[in-house]
This record gives sequence, C-alpha cells and structure tokens, in this order.
Amino acid sequence: MNDLAQPVSFRDDSPVLSQAPRRRRVPLLLLFAAAALPATLGLTACKSPSQKAAELAQQADAYAQGGNLVAARDAISQAIALREDEASYHQLAGSIAMALGEPVRAYRAFQRALEFDATNRIALAYVANLGVQVGQVAEAEDAADRLLTLEPDALPALQVKGMIALSRNKFEDARGFADRILAVNPRDSAGAVIKARSLAKEGKAEEGLALIDSALASGAESMPLLVNKLNMYRYLGQPEPMVPLAERLVDMSKGAPRFRLDQINLLYKLGRKDEARQASLALLAAGSRDLDDYRTLQRIWWQYDDTPLPDAAARDASRWKEPGAVVQTARYLFLKGDLAAADGLVRTAPRKAQPLLASLKARMFAAAGRREEAQRQVDELLAKDGQDVDALMLKAQFAQTAKDMDAAVEAAQLAQTNDPLNPETYVVLANVYRAQDLDWRAKQVFEDGFRALPQNFYLAEKYTQYLHQLGDRGRAMSVARTLARAMPSSEHAWRFFAAECQASGSAGCMQAAQAGLEKARTAILVDDPPGTPPDRGLFGRI
Repeated sequence: MNDLAQPVSFRDDSPVLSQAPRRRRVPLLLLFAAAALPATLGLTACKSPSQKAAELAQQADAYAQGGNLVAARDAISQAIALREDEASYHQLAGSIAMALGEPVRAYRAFQRALEFDATNRIALAYVANLGVQVGQVAEAEDAADRLLTLEPDALPALQVKGMIALSRNKFEDARGFADRILAVNPRDSAGAVIKARSLAKEGKAEEGLALIDSALASGAESMPLLVNKLNMYRYLGQPEPMVPLAERLVDMSKGAPRFRLDQINLLYKLGRKDEARQASLALLAAGSRDLDDYRTLQRIWWQYDDTPLPDAAARDASRWKEPGAVVQTARYLFLKGDLAAADGLVRTAPRKAQPLLASLKARMFAAAGRREEAQRQVDELLAKDGQDVDALMLKAQFAQTAKDMDAAVEAAQLAQTNDPLNPETYVVLANVYRAQDLDWRAKQVFEDGFRALPQNFYLAEKYTQYLHQLGDRGRAMSVARTLARAMPSSEHAWRFFAAECQASGSAGCMQAAQAGLEKARTAILVDDPPGTPPDRGLFGRI
C-alpha cells in the first residue's frame, strides 16, 4: 500500500520521508536531472559509446516527461550500461524509480550518483530521505550530515535528522531540528509535524495536536499535517474525530487504497457498517493493481462483515475498472460460501475480466451440483493454460473424489506453487493428504501456509479445526495465539484465541487473550504484516 513518494524539494511542504498515495506524474526532480545531462552536440551516424549513452539518457528524460516511465527506465539503464561514471544518469534513474514507486531502486541509484559526484545536493537529499524509508538509517544520517555541511539550512536534511531523532526517542533533539526548520520557514509542515510528534511521544499529545491545528490554521491544508492530526487522534484513542479527517484524506489522495482501507476499518470499528460498505465499493470500483490491497480489505471484512456487498452491488460489477478487483472479490465470496453474490459479480464483470473468471465459474458449477459441466470446462481450461490455479484446485478435488490420488496431489501442489498467497491452495492440498491418512503431510502443508499467511483467518480456522480432529489442542491454541499476535489490533483475532484458550482449559492463556482483547478494543488501525519495517517518515504512525 505504498502509493506516493513525492520528490524532495528545497521548499516548504516537501513531503520528505513520505509514503502518501501515488499519483502518476513526472517529479520535479526530472527537471533537475535533465538539466544535468551532458549535451549531445554533433551526433553522427557513427557514435561513440559516450554519445550513444547521452542520446539514450535524453530519450529516457523525454519518455519520463511524457509519462512513459517503463520506457524511460529501460532507456536510462541502457545509457548507464554504456557509461557508468556519469552521475547525472544515475540521478535520472533514481528520479524515474521514484516516479514508478520503487524506493529501493531509487535509493541505490542516488547512492551511485554520489559515488561519482559526492557533493550532489539532490542525490544527498534523496539518499537521506530514502535511506530512512528503506531502513538504511546510518547511511541516511550520514547523507543528511554531508548535505548540512554544504548547506547548513537544507530543509530535507533537517527533516531527516529530526525524524531519526524521533525514531531514537531523542525528543529534545527532534524538537531542536524542528525549531531549526521552522526558523527557516515558519510554515513548513515537516517542522510542525516533527515537533508535534515529539510532544505526543513525551505524553503531551494534546499539546502536539494544538500545534498541528495552529499550523493548519496558518497555512494551506497539507497532507502531512492532516495525516498527523488523524494519527494524533488515533494515538489518543479518539475515533470519532478521525472520521472527517479520513474522508478528507481519501479525497485529497483521489481515493488512494492506503487511505481508503484505513477509512473502511475505522468505519467498521465504529459500527458504521453501511458507510464502510460504501467505502469498500468505492475502493473496488476504482480498483488497485496491488493485490495486497484486496487481501487487506478481505481481512477487514472477515472481522466485521459476513455480507460486505449489498445485494445490488453484488449483482453489478460492470463498472469496476480493474479485473483483479472482480476476481479477488468473487473468490472471497465463493470462499465464504456466498455463491449468489459471487455469481452476480461473475455474470456482470467487465468483458476484460471474463477470461480470468472462467475457471472460477467452473468451480461454481461444481458447487451447484453441475459436476459434468464443471468437469468439461476444467479440462478445456487446463488444456489452454496448465497453470490456472482455480482449475487446478477443482481438478485436484475431482481427482480426490475419483480416488486418483497421484493426480490430485500433482494438481494441488501445482496450484499451491503457482499462487502461494492463496489460502485455499493450502487447504485443498492438505485435504488431499488427509484423504490418504497422511496426517503428517497435511499438517506440514498447513504449517507452510500459516508461515506464509500469518494473518489469514480462513487458514487459521481450517488449521485449528483440523488440529482439534487430531486431538492436538495445544498446537491449536498456539496457532490462534500466533494469529492474534500477528494482528494485535484485531478484536476478532483475540476472541478466536480466547476460544482456543477456553477449549484447552488454560487459565493463563485466557488471561493473556483477555488482556490482548482489551488493548484491541481501543486500537484503531489496520495491522501491517509481521516483519514490516516501521514507517519512519512523516506519514508514519506515532
């Protein structure tokens, strides 16, 4: 859900360390990069490698200015292959990577630019900025220090130093950097944010909130200020004031999934189910090309809403822009057993999504008892595409019913390999092993799935049910505990854990589950996957 990382600029409201929603536009940095490109005068038919590289770099810049970022990336890569020692090429490569939403690639490109031009202020600003985002904090701080040596009042460097001080809980230092920023520009959003957050982390959240309000009142509305105001209320456990802020951020970001998902979770948490459903539909209609956004939405649904799509909406997906939205949602509804809603989506899906839904249609036929038709379709589908995951899962189930276990295992294993983030593939494969009384293999499959998908309710529920059938209540309890710890803000996860504690008769376990549940009741956020590095930028949570 990383949607926008705008370029560093040497002016107020430069969203350094930001991970706001991405807009497809050419960053200001491309202008600086283009200006730094060597001139290509007198190009002839017989060009030297340096001339060819310069021509390719200018092509890359033209592509980027025209919005063709993939072609721009390819062209600048070719230029660098011909001439690696030109700092401006790496700088342009970094700016293109930023526009593509590839912060790690951008960070490496700007680092390379510094190898050939150690005083490049734009590259230093980006290495400082991106280094914090990608977890290279020491390198980021070094770049910020070098930039401050060249330009003592460089706002990007001061912002980075302030955010690093915050991450180290050096609140007085953070406020010092914030004051230096505000001395240069009293209306700088980053300075206000750093100072407000340092106050909040010292237990003065109300004072920090007042500081953000003052900054909003004295200048133009900015996304960093609004995000941090919302996060202040989140930190204080006050959900109601978050609602209008969440709506405003969705509007400002043009419906960016990151903000939309936060809004949906907030509305469900407050019991405003109809509004949450409408927000869900807005996200699905606009679509996202990041499948993780749909998985996050489904985790929210699993906790709060058994029927997330109103009947009329479930019968009309004709205007949904992204085929992935239809496919992922129809799969989810099928998984939950809501065949009518899934069928409505499949029937009304846009034409470009229909080929992707053919195998799911076959599964729906099988679920409705139309086995012969489903069998014929799955055979035809696999003849065209032997990697089709839904068709493979259905083939495995058919083969299992026919006692052809070798074919069932082969199809189920291939489905799981092709889509390791699909929880159904693990359950189908485990069921094939269970049918052969190979419990140790089935258990191994569930373990693999749970390691890959530690926040998946469907997989956790199926696995714990199976463990109870085996009489392994201890492992069932530990699976539920792992799920709850992976989703500490989910009341549903802690209730699931509490149920397993009760089944095992463990008083200590129940006490831990109740403590987790109490904390989750006041938590107002969507949990990141385990192992996600903290967002140390201006848009990070307090």
